[in-house]
Amino acid sequence: MDGTRSEEAILYRYRFGAAEFDEASFELKVGGLAVELERRPLEVLALLLRHAGEVVTKEELLETVWQGRITVENVLANAVAKLRKGLGETLADQIRTQARIGYRLTAPVERVASGRRLVNTLELKAGQPVPERSHFILREQLSGTRGSEVWLARHEKTGEARVYKFSPDGARLASLKREATLARVLRESLGERDDIARVIDWNFETAPFFLECEYGGENLFVWAGQEDRLAAMLPEDRLQLALQAVDVVAAAHEAGVLHKDLKPANFLVAPRKGGEGWQVRIADFGAGGLLDQGRLDDLGITPMGMTVEEGGGSSSSLGTPLYIAPEIISGQSPSARSDVYALGVMLYQILAGSMKKPLATGWETDIPDPLLQADIAEATHGDPARRIASAGALASRLRALDVRRAEREQAQRLAAEAEIARAELEKVKTRRPWVAATFAALVIGFGASLWLYTQAASARAAAETEAARAEATGGFLRDLLVNADPYRPGGAGDVTVRAALDKASEGIAERFAGDPATEASIQETAGEIYSSLAAYDAASAHKSRAADLFTALYGANDVRTLIARYRQAEALSNASKLEEAAAILDEADRRAAPLLPGSSLLAFAATQTRGRYFLVQADMENATPLLEGAVRLLPEAMPDNPEASYRLKMDLAQVYSRVSRHEEAIALLADLQSPAYAEAGVSQAVRARALMFYGASLFYDARYEEAEPVLKDAITALTEVFGAESSQVVEAQNTLANLYATSGNWEPALPLVTEVRQKMCALHGEGHLTCLMTMGNEAVFQWFLGDAPGAVANLEPVVETFRTQLGPDSPAVHVLAYYLAMAKLEVGGADEAMALAQPLDAGKLAAGSPGDDWQLRIDGLKGMALIGQGQCAEGLALLQPAVKSMQAGGMQPWILEDYENALKAAPCGG
Repeated sequence: MDGTRSEEAILYRYRFGAAEFDEASFELKVGGLAVELERRPLEVLALLLRHAGEVVTKEELLETVWQGRITVENVLANAVAKLRKGLGETLADQIRTQARIGYRLTAPVERVASGRRLVNTLELKAGQPVPERSHFILREQLSGTRGSEVWLARHEKTGEARVYKFSPDGARLASLKREATLARVLRESLGERDDIARVIDWNFETAPFFLECEYGGENLFVWAGQEDRLAAMLPEDRLQLALQAVDVVAAAHEAGVLHKDLKPANFLVAPRKGGEGWQVRIADFGAGGLLDQGRLDDLGITPMGMTVEEGGGSSSSLGTPLYIAPEIISGQSPSARSDVYALGVMLYQILAGSMKKPLATGWETDIPDPLLQADIAEATHGDPARRIASAGALASRLRALDVRRAEREQAQRLAAEAEIARAELEKVKTRRPWVAATFAALVIGFGASLWLYTQAASARAAAETEAARAEATGGFLRDLLVNADPYRPGGAGDVTVRAALDKASEGIAERFAGDPATEASIQETAGEIYSSLAAYDAASAHKSRAADLFTALYGANDVRTLIARYRQAEALSNASKLEEAAAILDEADRRAAPLLPGSSLLAFAATQTRGRYFLVQADMENATPLLEGAVRLLPEAMPDNPEASYRLKMDLAQVYSRVSRHEEAIALLADLQSPAYAEAGVSQAVRARALMFYGASLFYDARYEEAEPVLKDAITALTEVFGAESSQVVEAQNTLANLYATSGNWEPALPLVTEVRQKMCALHGEGHLTCLMTMGNEAVFQWFLGDAPGAVANLEPVVETFRTQLGPDSPAVHVLAYYLAMAKLEVGGADEAMALAQPLDAGKLAAGSPGDDWQLRIDGLKGMALIGQGQCAEGLALLQPAVKSMQAGGMQPWILEDYENALKAAPCGG
């Protein structure tokens, strides 16, 4: 039912410059001499000549010359190059390339008729009966290629219209069978629908084979262009027309059917029954496939034209170039997201009022509504992971435009209020340098909590709820100002940021007595502020209170409650309360499981929080797939939140660094340095942390000279935002200290890590994981500088605590246990060293401390322990090849030195 009309074509002989091209003989002459060229370049020339002076798009050329079978543009470019070569130097310049669009023939062209041609390989003629269906008379050929023809026919008595898709010799028989099979799947799954063109019957026994289908109207491309029908429609009517197309694709996907060749020619438009409005129908599933081949068995349908491979989505046809998703061109299998890409292109064309417009640079000027711009951009995103995930999700967004506009207006009002507050804060900024950072944290916190609470029953209710919440948050901010400004009543001259926050937070429950929903929002906001300032115990207390309030308000199984529980679990993880965090996570996962398919926000929260839980424990192996999954879910879950996207990319980059995917980590973090993120509203505080992680990623990739100045710049930036004693600055100093140690610059390393340990333990307490980790680092530095007894004394309690809290498989446990074993060897504890060495795993060591060949170091350690136990020959068998490999691989000399010395001192002649 592809309604692209074939035509009874007049054939011409063209002259341009010294060249002559005859369509009838398909011969090109230049200067009177025949030019030997392949068929494709000549077909390109024929199309350019028929449209001389006009730009012919790449899509038109590929669709006409290659009939949609080509999936890469270089085929077209090669054909044009051959054509130019055949025309010669003088005429080659007359074929102009229009960047990213197509080609244009600029030479003056003369033409004379040289014959006629009808594209019809079956010799079917208007007026003759349909083979095997004698009561239906062929009326008009709708399309024709070498492999198939599509005809409109009418019943000789009733006048009923039907469409017949013929295959002359079986070349397209599999496609016809596939379409018949998928039509049955759709009908069995969805019932009879007005928006799916029905397949009525078929003939697969004798040639010519055919499908018999209902007539669904003119194809969208033809229909739209007649009398400028689409351009003349009101914008809201165009949107409804597009929504019909999106809805029917969503229904097909729900039934497990992919179309894989969505384009205007495969959507039909006809007047609705009763004459009011237009009915859109989808047609031609001949290139389609099933998301699950087992669907046929479930429905008891014989798989005509289907293969196991096609069930996954592949087929010989990859669609029409303008509408092909980029991942398909790169060789990936079609998916629901690739159908969404084609829908996104057509959504743009319909809303722009022309099915001829390609989605080219500057397309946004045709779509005045910024929300629709965002929908089109996300539906056609080049990365399928960041594309709108389903046609159903796209339809939901389009239907919710009024609600989304109301929310957007409310957000703009909140932003205006925030700007007023920011101006007021500027007045005290010089007296309290941390106030700017607090305000940034407040904005981050309010933005992070606001999306938990937009599930109201109507746009009006949502707006009223958000307005009340904005006023309450404004009051909370005013409390902060009073505490921060010594010139205001109640203010103090030497108040700290933590003290100001503590004082403002004391009155939250009282301020919002009787309004638990708003209190929950403010508690969540306060928790986010404390998290931004690394006050994790306070953050977990506020987020726990928010989650309890939501449980009382909406029940334990409500999406809002579950998202609040996930935020609570993340805060508890940050506070090193891992058992409590795990219990809440497990319970939230259990309750969320049945709700995940219907809530992208909940799915994102579940995935991201579990990923953060593992990240805090340095369990990068488990964190990696979860955070990658969160990145894929984020565009649909929180499409307009650049801060959330930025933070998630930071987390993922940290993980990549720790699993030796250094290039990916550096690329992600380098991108985050772009000024565009500041323009998008990402706070200075978050960008300063990204700079620190960027320096760390360079360090983990052993690019020490590049990493050091970046880390120093990060320390300066973080100090400016958070203050010199903040945990953020301490974290950056700790990374710099580790860089010094790893690169052998021990003189500044030990005093810096000692300062880090003192600050970190003062901030979080002696039992916090970050304090313990810095204590472990300091002990490792002691061992490197020759104080093995001191290193053992400090490392033993840290390793034991880590093993208890994080479990024996934690990378941090493996790293610190390795250094404890090395220190034990130096104080004569060979048996204890071997016991520590036996469970060490090179992968976990690399996750905890990237950049070294840990397997060689483990082998060397075990060899040294064996020698210390008196098993010299066995020890040498491990130590000697390990040292040789270390030397050949360029191991750092201060690491290699201990192994070489042990080898030289071996009593059995190392």
